[in-house]
Amino acid sequence: MMVNILRRLFAGAPVAIWLVALHLGLLSSTSSVAQLATPASIDLRSKASLEVLARHPQWLALLHYGKRRNAGYRNASYIDDPAFFLAEDGPRNPHSELLASIERLASTPALRCRFVARTSWLQEQGLLEAGITSHCPDYERWRSQIDAGSIALVFAASYLNSPSSMYGHTFLRVDPAGDRAESALLSHAINYAAHVPPNDNSLLFAWRGMTGGYRGLFSLQSYVEKLQEYSRLENRDIWEYELSLSDDELERLMAHVWELRDINIDYYFMDENCSFRLLELLEVARPSLNLTSGFSLHAIPVDTVRSVQAANLVSDVTYRPSRQNELSSLLDDLGQAEQTLVLRLADNPALAESAEFSLHAPERQYRMVLAAYRLLRYRYNREARDEGVAAKSFALLRSLNAFPRGVAGLSPVPLPERPDRGHGTAQWGLARGESVRGGAAHQGYSELDVRLTYHDLLDPVSAYPEAASLNMLRAVVRKTDGGSTRLQSLDILDIRSLAARDRFFRPVSWQAKAGAERPLVGDDRLSSFAQGGAGGSWRLLGATASLLATARLEYSEVFQDNWQFAPGLAARFGWQFEGFAASVEGQHYRFINGVDRNQASVRIQRSLSVNQGLRLSWTRQLQDSRAGEEVSLQWRHYF
Repeated sequence: MMVNILRRLFAGAPVAIWLVALHLGLLSSTSSVAQLATPASIDLRSKASLEVLARHPQWLALLHYGKRRNAGYRNASYIDDPAFFLAEDGPRNPHSELLASIERLASTPALRCRFVARTSWLQEQGLLEAGITSHCPDYERWRSQIDAGSIALVFAASYLNSPSSMYGHTFLRVDPAGDRAESALLSHAINYAAHVPPNDNSLLFAWRGMTGGYRGLFSLQSYVEKLQEYSRLENRDIWEYELSLSDDELERLMAHVWELRDINIDYYFMDENCSFRLLELLEVARPSLNLTSGFSLHAIPVDTVRSVQAANLVSDVTYRPSRQNELSSLLDDLGQAEQTLVLRLADNPALAESAEFSLHAPERQYRMVLAAYRLLRYRYNREARDEGVAAKSFALLRSLNAFPRGVAGLSPVPLPERPDRGHGTAQWGLARGESVRGGAAHQGYSELDVRLTYHDLLDPVSAYPEAASLNMLRAVVRKTDGGSTRLQSLDILDIRSLAARDRFFRPVSWQAKAGAERPLVGDDRLSSFAQGGAGGSWRLLGATASLLATARLEYSEVFQDNWQFAPGLAARFGWQFEGFAASVEGQHYRFINGVDRNQASVRIQRSLSVNQGLRLSWTRQLQDSRAGEEVSLQWRHYF
């Protein structure tokens, strides 16, 4: 009754008067906290109601306060840029930010067009006059240009040659409404990335990215540009996950993207990265979602895709193969003699007019010319324009256009396993083994093996890049029978890229590893090291055979001069099949102090399921005249 009387008395009064009434305690509410859970049951003009509303999921999502793993929200926003807040303590106090937003948005028209999503939500709650954002020409022009009708989460597969994309990358694709949605040429990409100065090298990027040394920014660009960047320049597969957002949810997301223009947000490579920020946007669109709370330690892009899938947001999935996979699929349909002709055509397009070439059926001719054209584009797409290469490409393209329609009959690129259906990116394992050092009695031991991320060459290969390994923060703790428990090894970083070379593709194989480990011979004190190498890999006897020149820098208290450098050589045979993988490896190092170290190992893994496996390992190490050996069986669980 009292509320109705006051409403009539203050009908048409400016919102500022309502604020004065609120702070003077002129208005009250008889609603309980339970009743305040639904906007329709809130007396929004009471001080108590505003305090509860300041903890509303939609308001906290708009301010990027983030959800906790167990329950509730963080005590501070992920954003600390003052330009994003209207209260001085807004990054730490959502109630103060609510009061300041009501007051300043009511009195400053320009701010309403700056914070469109915030203004719209406050209008829905009855705290701002309806229609006050009806004249925002810049925003309306921006929204008209984008014309968002649907949205998709896009996952670009991992790319080991770029530190920022080793785990893959995600961004949002915004499609126009209506029939225009059929063309990716009209779509836009919403991307979040670190602002990296052009002179920062890979090591500096890794350090600053891990420690929050970069500021991240949201950007909007043509989707075609992103496709060219990933599928053409970096040869990465693209997976598009169509999202089932309603029109209102999509409008809310786009309005919030507008609010994030030029807002600096701390970028962290492992957790507060591109993928995590996109989950925050989806929680703004639909605040009932709980996507971010599970990524307090790290946010691997493929794991964030899994979280979106688990939330039943995905309505359809589309695969876009990389240029390399398109070419590989085409070459697989050709015989050895035809593949040889492809190489000759790429070098001399005039061969398409020869009598030798005309002996082949028209559909085979078309495939060979197309393969030669794609081969040229694959080899030279990252290089400056070359007139000779351009002339060859044009000649091959002209030959393709000369074929009658319908002659192609090309098979689609085989659909690989979806990345979100692979094994979990974290892993822990339990092992039982025996070791012997220098002819001494065998000693049993038990081990706990924990890895934060991501995939090694013996893990189930389905949905992961073949012949590629990326591991960060792996620790092995060992307890010997009747002995003590201690750290056996710690890998900070372990990367291998061992793609095979052939007549068409000539990748360089390389590896890098840094951490600490105990040797199998002599004094077993923990030694720190960093090593790397480069070379080549080839298909041989059904395996990938790799040979790399290597170098190792090691700090060991066993050495008289603790720091030692060693050039070396590493060889590996690796087999990867569905449910089974094996490797035979050998390494040789000669330290500058004259110490020789040789190591051989055999490892076999049998996958029991997507996230379970058994691994058998044997290692023998020889250093000068001393030898050490160990064997273990490990059960592995991925999560």
